[in-house]
Amino acid sequence: MVVHRRYSGHGQPAPWIVADLLPLEDGILVEDRAVIEEEVSRYRSLSKLLMFGDHFPKER
Repeated sequence: MVVHRRYSGHGQPAPWIVADLLPLEDGILVEDRAVIEEEVSRYRSLSKLLMFGDHFPKER
């Protein structure tokens, strides 16, 4: 299972985009692996694709 979310209001300059990879065995959580990145604006995105949601954050 993968949980994808945005964290903001944590005192850092940019929101964090987090993907938690949660492998299950027989319906039981066996591990939690996380990938954490700062969210990038439209102008900093090389692919011009969103990291999360339906709009880019404001330029910082």
